[in-house]
Amino acid sequence: MVISHVGYISNSFKLSNSELEYTFILEDGILLKDQVKVISTRAKENSPYSFSNISRDFIEKNNSGKDIPFLLNSTPSTYSTSDAGNGIGYTGIRIRGSDATRINVTVNGIPYNDSESHGVFWVNVSDLASSANSIQVQRGVGSSTNGGGAFGGTVSIKTGNPSEDLKVKYSSSAGSFKSFKNTLELNSGLIKNKVNLNLRLSKIDSDGYVDRASSDLKSYYASASYYSDKTTIDLINFSGKERTYQSWWGSPEGRINNDIEEMNTVIANNGYSEDQADNLLNSGRTFNYYTYENQTDNYQQDHYQIHFNHDLSNTANLHLALHYTYGRGYYEEFREDDNLSNYYDFLENNSLDLIRRRWLANHFYGLTYSFSKKFKKSEINIGGAINEYDADHFGEIIRPQLSIPEPYYFSKSFKKDGNVFIKYNLKISENAELFTDMQIRGYSHKMRGNDNDKSIIDEDQNNIFFNPKIGITKSLNEKINFYGSVAIANREPIRSDYIDSKVEPKHENLLNIELGKDFNYNTGSFNTNLYLMDYKNQLITTGEVNDVGAYIRENVKKSRRFGIELTNVFNTKDFYINSSLSLSRNLVYNFNEILYDYGPDFTEYNTVENIYKTTDLAFSPNIIFNNRLEWKTNSFLSLILNSKFVGKQYLDNTSNEDRSINDFFVNDFIIQSNITNNVFKNLFFKIEINNIFNVKYASNGYTFGYYGGIDYEVRENYFYPQATRNFMLSLSLEI
Repeated sequence: MVISHVGYISNSFKLSNSELEYTFILEDGILLKDQVKVISTRAKENSPYSFSNISRDFIEKNNSGKDIPFLLNSTPSTYSTSDAGNGIGYTGIRIRGSDATRINVTVNGIPYNDSESHGVFWVNVSDLASSANSIQVQRGVGSSTNGGGAFGGTVSIKTGNPSEDLKVKYSSSAGSFKSFKNTLELNSGLIKNKVNLNLRLSKIDSDGYVDRASSDLKSYYASASYYSDKTTIDLINFSGKERTYQSWWGSPEGRINNDIEEMNTVIANNGYSEDQADNLLNSGRTFNYYTYENQTDNYQQDHYQIHFNHDLSNTANLHLALHYTYGRGYYEEFREDDNLSNYYDFLENNSLDLIRRRWLANHFYGLTYSFSKKFKKSEINIGGAINEYDADHFGEIIRPQLSIPEPYYFSKSFKKDGNVFIKYNLKISENAELFTDMQIRGYSHKMRGNDNDKSIIDEDQNNIFFNPKIGITKSLNEKINFYGSVAIANREPIRSDYIDSKVEPKHENLLNIELGKDFNYNTGSFNTNLYLMDYKNQLITTGEVNDVGAYIRENVKKSRRFGIELTNVFNTKDFYINSSLSLSRNLVYNFNEILYDYGPDFTEYNTVENIYKTTDLAFSPNIIFNNRLEWKTNSFLSLILNSKFVGKQYLDNTSNEDRSINDFFVNDFIIQSNITNNVFKNLFFKIEINNIFNVKYASNGYTFGYYGGIDYEVRENYFYPQATRNFMLSLSLEI
């Protein structure tokens, strides 16, 4: 008799007629051994947190070239956005209203957020989803993890798709806006029951929905794994190289609404040249401010990881990982009628057209570790990380050639970051479990040099944070489970907070309470989760952006998010329905809006303050609804309708209706077929009609304002329009 199960090594047993009862013991297969890289930082099935797991099967069937935020778009309280409008290139994600700088992202337990900005630039590792085995999204503070810490959520990506059998897979997608994705995956299978080799090559191209917002993305993933009875060693290298045309500034509200008068006001207020004015007036809602042919962002990022895992006994495990990331690149800009004295003090006050490049070169390296031990009624997990980040920021003028070797600005940053956590789970009764999670995290951050506007950068910041968490789960029976947790998190300001803010920023503090109930029924499950996120000194967006489209932030003493998340999964032979509804309030108290009055002749520099007692936090919709309806017509064909509603969002923290993003309801229709036969292990085909009802909407934006004398107020809104109806065809073959 042959016994097999997913994740375990198949084995054969001989049975005699006299044996009426027999115990089968299967060894962990490479799929289970490969999961150890993320066990210490992920929430487990019975953890008292709000989280969603995304399987390899879901990733494979929904990965047609868009960045990872669009794969996560169907999880509760989440929505994604795209600068180019079609999910390829620069993309973003928000969880409970928190953007990517407040979402802790790890790849195999190793921090991926940029150490200085806390940002996540998915474009740098395009098609990472093709090498992702699973993804977990935690909402709120969640379980302790490595990195800057979660202030809105956690995304844990585990890469590697080990296979016991030789496998070759080719995937291709083509669709609107000249979008193409081609991926080749090779897997050696398990060689002599010890070694597995894996390679992926990817190329993604798109012209984008927005004018000239093109993407040229290349990436690869390679791994070599060794498995023995007690030890696993993984060598991993993945890299991405991107060249994207800039579309960071969005489209003015007047252009979105086709309002000629408003567009002429934008032209006058911003001093547009004749060519710039012509571009604005003669473009559609896909307007892009940039027209210079090489107005591009160019960056390459290489990742190296070594993972060592050893079973010390049947109940104890040790995991160590070394990592190194090397990133380098620049964005190029054309500057019309710019002044050379803005760049070098010793040059004459001379205006001319020029081309500049702004560079970032950085190194990120360190160690992560974890030790776990299971006891009869408890489990302990000790883990942490030690990391260092070293970066150079500098700029150069490449035209005209000035024969000046020195960059026109240069600054250096060095950041050390370390944390240690202890997680202890205790079974306090037959159906109740207590979770404790204590983390200490410290950092030091030094910045020296001058910024691109010649301002001096001289910062030396350090702090130590204590981030405790405690929770409990209680099972009433096999169908009903309750959970609750209390967590505290602290986080430091980012580089731009020190550079762009008008006052010295403070570190943030968050109290997060989660209460939930899981109910399982015969054909599915229903989850209710209540949450409170109470902030002290939260750094919130003012609605204004800097010159590369990043939001400027400032501290507010008190702000709060609270809400309810309802999730229902219904699954039968013919139908699969996955729905979520998030209702929330996101409030800031005593918000002090500061505007600048430059006087009638724009020769003054006065401040105007407006105080708002209770208003809505920017970019925080009070309602988000997701629904996935799948009709499995037969064993190989499915029809799917994905629906998403996102409520109104404010562009700043004043709750002003004139500075808001309208709510939107978007539907995608999918036809997919999955066939297995003697020729192919798997043949997958998919037709996507995205935004099938051709809704015109924007999912992101920004605003700014100022006075030209107290009687002349200027307010300008900019939006990032998303693609109207568009198509994508996908095909994958596996042999």
